Amino acid sequence: MIKAQKSAFFSKALHLYNTNWLLKRSFSSISIKGAFKQEDAGVLILANHSSWWDGLVTFYLTQTFCPYDSYAMMSEKGLKEFPFFKRIGAFSVNVEKPRAIVETLVYAKELLHNQKAVWMFPQGAEQPLEKRPLEFKTGSAHLATADHKVTIYTVTYYYTMLHEQKPRLYIEVSEPVMSHQFNNQSRQEVTTLLETKMTLQLNQQRDKIAQEDTSDYTLLLSGNRSVSDWFNTFSGSKS
Repeated sequence: MIKAQKSAFFSKALHLYNTNWLLKRSFSSISIKGAFKQEDAGVLILANHSSWWDGLVTFYLTQTFCPYDSYAMMSEKGLKEFPFFKRIGAFSVNVEKPRAIVETLVYAKELLHNQKAVWMFPQGAEQPLEKRPLEFKTGSAHLATADHKVTIYTVTYYYTMLHEQKPRLYIEVSEPVMSHQFNNQSRQEVTTLLETKMTLQLNQQRDKIAQEDTSDYTLLLSGNRSVSDWFNTFSGSKS
């Protein structure tokens, strides 16, 4: 497997590029609900995976909102194509090779044991945002039950088109769950519980956004003005 080789200098440089060139040019806004708490244990953060943007949004959160020393599981194919991601904390997983999966999980458990945060997409691959069931792989349950001092968060990314030319992104962070709550449960049972938890969170998030009930979100990032914004300014119209 490919291990992370974090570089503080590279992370800062990529963060500037990611924020000011990629995200601001591509999104009308990025808003968040919920928060991460200071923990004295390893932190496992599970996020849904419906977009190419998920990895870069996750990196943005680790630099601006998430208080932990973060690492992220990434497909071996993707990490070989974009090896610079290991410089910001990505490490590889190859789901086609059982031995490679074991190596990745052992490495992730070591990070958790050292009180790092491990981000992963338990669906295993990008899936359409509205696809149900989410179909979690069992790797998340393996890490959630590997140590009784792991704190678990579910994070949901919901992309939507509303009144602007560019999409909005809404992020929700759950309340934490402690790994000891899964005592005496099988890995498959824990997988089902985590999948159900994220499904409920994502569905409730979708329903509130559909009603444009977003007052409990805090603006993280406002995008650059789009063509439609300039048109509205000059025409005197309001969205």
